[in-house]
Amino acid sequence: MADSKQKNPIEDLYENFKKKHKYLPEMSSYEPHEGPLQRISKSYNNTFLHIAIRFKEKHLVSRLLRMLPNQEKLPVPLWNIKNNEGNTILHELASSDSWKESATDVVERYNGKDQELLIERNELGETPIFCAARHGQTEMFQFLAKKMKLTANGPENLKPYLQRGDGTTVLHISIFTECFRLACLIASSYKYLIVERGEDSMTALHYLACNPTAFGRKKQKMGQGFMENLMKSTSHKDKLHDWLLNNSKASDERCHLILEELVELLVKEDTTWNASKTDEKLDIELSQTKKGIDSQENKSKTSPERNEQKSEEKELKIEPSIIFGQESEDKKVQNSQGNDEQDFDKYKKGDESPLFLATISNIPLIVDKILIHHPQMLEHTNKEGRNILQLAILYRHKEIFDMVVNSGVLTSSLLSATDHDGNSLLHMVGQKRKSKASERMQCPAFQLQKELLFFQDVKIATRMHLTKPLNNQNKTAEELFATTNEKLHGKAKEWVMHTTENCTILCVFIATVAFAAAYTVPGGSDGSTGIPILHSKPFFLVFVLADVVSLTFALTSMGIFLSILISSFPLQHFQTYLFEKLKQGMICMIASVTMMAVAFGATIVLIMAHHRPKVVWYVIAFLPVPIFFVFNSPLRSAFLTSCIEWANYFFLELIPKFVLKFLRCVGWAVIIFFFLIFYHTYKLVFWIRVYKFNGRSPDQPTAAPLPQV
Repeated sequence: MADSKQKNPIEDLYENFKKKHKYLPEMSSYEPHEGPLQRISKSYNNTFLHIAIRFKEKHLVSRLLRMLPNQEKLPVPLWNIKNNEGNTILHELASSDSWKESATDVVERYNGKDQELLIERNELGETPIFCAARHGQTEMFQFLAKKMKLTANGPENLKPYLQRGDGTTVLHISIFTECFRLACLIASSYKYLIVERGEDSMTALHYLACNPTAFGRKKQKMGQGFMENLMKSTSHKDKLHDWLLNNSKASDERCHLILEELVELLVKEDTTWNASKTDEKLDIELSQTKKGIDSQENKSKTSPERNEQKSEEKELKIEPSIIFGQESEDKKVQNSQGNDEQDFDKYKKGDESPLFLATISNIPLIVDKILIHHPQMLEHTNKEGRNILQLAILYRHKEIFDMVVNSGVLTSSLLSATDHDGNSLLHMVGQKRKSKASERMQCPAFQLQKELLFFQDVKIATRMHLTKPLNNQNKTAEELFATTNEKLHGKAKEWVMHTTENCTILCVFIATVAFAAAYTVPGGSDGSTGIPILHSKPFFLVFVLADVVSLTFALTSMGIFLSILISSFPLQHFQTYLFEKLKQGMICMIASVTMMAVAFGATIVLIMAHHRPKVVWYVIAFLPVPIFFVFNSPLRSAFLTSCIEWANYFFLELIPKFVLKFLRCVGWAVIIFFFLIFYHTYKLVFWIRVYKFNGRSPDQPTAAPLPQV
């Protein structure tokens, strides 16, 4: 009878649970007649309690836990009741902070003397506290850590339970899942985990330095056209999207202050720079050995006596490609650049220092913190003999380059350093660019412009510190840059010509329409006099002015585009000249189209002026103008940006200069005026005094002298 009473509540709970979730019948193969711990899932071997926790049925889980007998009455200990994933009941409860009450009940009732329930591992080697860290549950993690009596200083025998079977720690997994608030808590509470290395021999700082998206890097627009790049127009952010992002849990976890605090904790306790210093010494020794072998090879090629002893050199086991390789310099450069993208993949990321990983990932925050706490890292080099500046240039991270160059800890040796191939900082700009696939899909002309501008910036920063103008391939930086970007230069030339030709055709069409409209005025002309019939209307003047301006701008833009087409397209012109010309032509073309729309609106108003109401026709006539600007954001940005730039130049530069010159002229005029007044006043006073001294009034006439007899 007792058994039948026990079955009915379980069956009722299961029936209600099955009605609520339509996927449950597919997951469960058996009905729980025996109790909450009966296995009802055939494929995953889950118990009724496992499935209730996964479906987040809080009320049902509480009732099932109350039905469980005490530890002594269970046929099998609770920590041995697992599903196919090896998860116990506590593993499932650790996945959410909302199960804290249930987890407290389970731990107090079923934890063994040796804390078997708290330290039991699943098939992945994860303990319940590790599962809490993987799901980013801070309250659950703190609760389990308290129950396990974990402290900052130990005990050391509990340290393995904060790690997975492959060596991944709770700090690593919290950084993987971007739960940085929990990671900050773990790093501050258990500092001995900061230096622990995971499966890939990487520390927590290594993993964080490989995650640039966590630091809120700006995403590129997928639909960005050349007008946005040409005018560098700013896109307005979606307020709704920003509101949702700022109020979501993910944005809270990625808060800059939390990340800054986490980076500060990790960098202070980081000791990987010591290991990288040792590796650097080994690399220097290897490079010196390699140089010695190369020098021996060169001697063997130049000396005739050595050429006669080739049979003896076979015993040295030197590679045939080293002895007999006679590739040309250009081919060697191309091969080295073709394999340049694979250089970083030859070595594990754990072998690189966090400073270099952060530089490659473009994370200035980590770079800045490392240079503050470990400034000696600035002189370190990687496997290829490259320092932080060379890596920043190679990956085109200008922000990090400028930050290091403008820092006070920079030395001249860092600016004059070369890698194992003899490449200086300026040579690195000529190396094949290492970037993401999305960045390679940019417009070739703008990509070439960025390369040229970056080359110019690096040249300005390092021109006083270059010691070797040639690298090991006897190439200057300019020659290497031109060779590397030869294909890009050709693609950029084709793009500019294709764009200019299309714009020229459009300008010719606009000029043709505007020229024809001047002879077919709205309303027609008087046959006897040839004067337009509607010339007295106000909008007729608007039509004439708009048509003339449209034709003028169309012809001007056509001339600008033709000057681009006849250009020889040298490499340096892609820095600013061609884009300035293209920008001017685009602005004139946009103004021409706009004035044509205005002329069309004036024509409609003149023709339909006798219809009522006039306001409706005014709106309909000039509707194409706002539509043209609203639905063509690149064109609108181009025109408005240029207008703003011209207004800023006119009001902030021309007018102040004119006013300043005008005030100077007025000042000099006032000075000259007062000088003349002072001069004439002084002269008048002097004249009055002279006449008073002679006893005559200034107004008294002088007597004529008497004639002599």
